[in-house]
Amino acid sequence: MTDPRPTVLNGEPRGGWRLARVGALLAATLLLSPVNPLLLVALPLAVILVAFRPGRVLSTLLAGVLVWLAFASDGRSTPLWYGERAWALMVGGGFVLSTLVWPKVRLAVRSIAAVAAAFAALGLLGLLRPGSVAELDWWMASELRWTSHVIMGWLTGAEPDSFLGTMATTLGDMVELQIALYPALLALATLAALGVAWFIALRLMGAEGAVGPLREFGFSDYLIWVLIGGLALFLLPTGELASRIGGNALTFMGGLYVLRGAAILAWFIPAVAFPVWSALLLALAALLLYPVTVGLALILGISDTWLDLRARFSGSERT
Repeated sequence: MTDPRPTVLNGEPRGGWRLARVGALLAATLLLSPVNPLLLVALPLAVILVAFRPGRVLSTLLAGVLVWLAFASDGRSTPLWYGERAWALMVGGGFVLSTLVWPKVRLAVRSIAAVAAAFAALGLLGLLRPGSVAELDWWMASELRWTSHVIMGWLTGAEPDSFLGTMATTLGDMVELQIALYPALLALATLAALGVAWFIALRLMGAEGAVGPLREFGFSDYLIWVLIGGLALFLLPTGELASRIGGNALTFMGGLYVLRGAAILAWFIPAVAFPVWSALLLALAALLLYPVTVGLALILGISDTWLDLRARFSGSERT
């Protein structure tokens, strides 16, 4: 079996930056995931260990423990309980397959392929068992509303005009938006979780790296058609389901293009900020002006599809 380790090291610099990047991915998983975020890391990690370290006793034992912990019943074996575990296993299997087929492509590309394969499997399930996907959607909406209800219960005694009262009102508005967009949030959280799982797996295999610097982040330019198609479905009068699919496509691709734009900004920072302190000041300014920063990153990320900004200014072509 092909050893994937040498294809991802690429002279990765040593030190705390790698751990910082993995920590950021873990934070994104925790913040974005509408399902149990630990499942999105644990089950793909188990699949990766079994696939790339067959016959290794410790790896097999760890994978078995992770699977056992994930499936240990908590008395709530609902369709959603099974669905979130099935999702994590599917993306883990898809990631292994994409790594075997494209061992030299970027981690982000392999992760996107795994997420796409998992959504394709859900679509096939919907065709073979009509109503099954709608049932999962109902359970997910119920779970999100229940979680929101519990949190709002803590804020019940707050005055309507107080800070906590405002939080309760805002939470009630946000939960319906989260219900509509949870597929896109799940996809983004899964991408982050796969990065964490791959990093841990490579460390257990004795390798380093796995999560490259932000400035190197990129994906296929052809994904612009997903953004365009999502925009068309969202704007055209094609029905509620098509509009929701379009909104999720826009949210998912918007997140990817914002990250791509942030990678371009990170690539340019060394050119305008030589001392470390000036780079830190620029990063702080970007955080304080985040609405402007996010908008700029989105514009840069989308325009990079045609302009290839990093290659243009470095005089080399991206691979």
